[in-house]
Amino acid sequence: MNKISSFELGSQKIKKIIPSISNQPGVYFMYNENKEILYIGKAKNLNKRLISYCNKSNLSIRIQRMVSQINNIEYTTTDHEASALLLEANMIKKHKPKFNILLRDDKSYPYIMLRKDHSWPQITKARKNKNSNKGEYFGPFASVNAIHKTLNAMQRAFPLRTCTDFEIINRKRPCMQYQIKRCSGPCVNKINTDEYANIVAEAKSFLLGKNHQLQPKLKEKMEKASINLNFEEAANYRDRIRALNYIQKAEGADFRHIRDVDVFSITSLHNKDNNKKFLTDKNENYAIQISFYRSGKNFGNRTHFLKYEINTELNKILKSFIPQFYDDQIPPPIILVNYLPKEKELIENALSIKSQKKVKILKPLKGENKRALEISEKNLDISIAKKLSSYENQSKLIISLSSKLYLDFVPKRIEVYDNSHFSGSNMLGVMIVASQNGFLKNEYRKFNMKNNDITFNSKNDYGMLNEVFRRRFKNYHNDNTSLPDLIIVDGGKGQCNVACKVLKSLDITNIKVIGVAKGKKRNTGNEKIYYSSIREFIPRRYLENYNSGDPIILGKNNAEMYFIQRLRDEAHRFAITAQRKKQKKSLTTSVLSDIDGIGPTKKKLLLLHFGSTKNISNASISDLMEVKGISKINAQKILNHFK
Repeated sequence: MNKISSFELGSQKIKKIIPSISNQPGVYFMYNENKEILYIGKAKNLNKRLISYCNKSNLSIRIQRMVSQINNIEYTTTDHEASALLLEANMIKKHKPKFNILLRDDKSYPYIMLRKDHSWPQITKARKNKNSNKGEYFGPFASVNAIHKTLNAMQRAFPLRTCTDFEIINRKRPCMQYQIKRCSGPCVNKINTDEYANIVAEAKSFLLGKNHQLQPKLKEKMEKASINLNFEEAANYRDRIRALNYIQKAEGADFRHIRDVDVFSITSLHNKDNNKKFLTDKNENYAIQISFYRSGKNFGNRTHFLKYEINTELNKILKSFIPQFYDDQIPPPIILVNYLPKEKELIENALSIKSQKKVKILKPLKGENKRALEISEKNLDISIAKKLSSYENQSKLIISLSSKLYLDFVPKRIEVYDNSHFSGSNMLGVMIVASQNGFLKNEYRKFNMKNNDITFNSKNDYGMLNEVFRRRFKNYHNDNTSLPDLIIVDGGKGQCNVACKVLKSLDITNIKVIGVAKGKKRNTGNEKIYYSSIREFIPRRYLENYNSGDPIILGKNNAEMYFIQRLRDEAHRFAITAQRKKQKKSLTTSVLSDIDGIGPTKKKLLLLHFGSTKNISNASISDLMEVKGISKINAQKILNHFK
């Protein structure tokens, strides 16, 4: 007797249920024997759709595994297929079945809200509430950070209040925001309601993309105020115009014809050979970036990473992803994609029903829409590079980095150096250590330094670096400390040369040193990597590919570049943390501690007697000697210290 396969058992259960299944459109739920939902799907004809699961030759391996686990099927009918699609998306997000393509990062997106429930309206960030009548919503924005940047910029152009309702009622004098011209002071009647309402209307026009009409009006008001010799008022209008110009530049690409559009770019992480070496079975396989444009303004982008069966068609993934994404978002009239989703017309129909206006899904071939899609795809590559650099596969990143740096070896120990000081005081250098197993935090070191005008000070980064490297390596022969294979310093060729000169003077030449310098605008992602001018520290393979002194530029879509940034950021974090601890300690340490012969007991008695350090500094020798334990010699030293 032949043994029945698990797929055939599942198929038989489907066939038993099919006679009771309707021919109407609807949504079906497949359960296993533990009553867990395996899969949620929609169908134009439920009966025909479920029959298709019995034809093994038309099913992927993944779906065959699912069928073998089916124990029961339930379904819900709908009026039409579009309604079934919306219900399916909602149920998938709610239940997160194992065999569905899932939008895991399903947090609601933030919006800007222009409040209308107060006599002094304000703009603030908010999560959209369908049942709220508190104000008008503008968005969505890709992140809270994108909202903060927009609100901060808008505050310079539109001086609306930022205080709470409680503060505006109880404030007796204007706050700092008024003093720096970022608020018009409605709390203390520095502006009347009509003038304030005009600013609110201008802010609304800006959010609706009508700022091209706004700037001429502000310029006209500025010129009028200047003619009337109201120069302070004219200066305020000038500053607002400048703020609007700044915002327009910060928005990036200038699209004249794009209004309300979402852009979806999808790719497989396995598409590029360079990516594959960083991926494991635990990692996501697909990335989708959504860019938001509202009223012609770029509201940012967000990338979603999905784990699903490799070699799944990208248009099939978008078919499932887009309806889930808009389950709790209102879609714009136009959705741009780099791959048209399967059942495009059905998705358009469903989203049109949801938004109560026509929605089109387009794959642009030219013009501004094509340019917006290209920008989205470029940003998607950058997001993927960042994601790959964050995976727990540091050994693979180091192997790949050694190739990018033209090294003849794979570094086993990497040391990264950074300097820090607080307004010229509390100078210190730090060293962090990384290996193929991650950061070796128990081997981090701090190098405290004091100003020395002859050799170095806080304004002399080269001198500080020289001091750090001498202290790190001068005794390595005796200490049996591990030497690094690769050193990274924060800076350009100059810092790199300083480090290599110290190493050479100590007869250490078997270490490679790179300097990582930011671009002219100090933008992350525009870093240049330099080797020293000293030949012993330059890899042979680098000289075969570059002229000596030329920087290596890895680019924004390179995982190795973001790995270097991670190393540098960890050194910076360690330096800042150490700096804060040192600064906090110096704030809690009395200046009396620096006086020879004044220990904790005498310091306490002096403070109890005089009440403060200031009073001690103004005291005479005879006054100081009145304190128990303070001799004439102690008193003279205290007096000399405060001279």
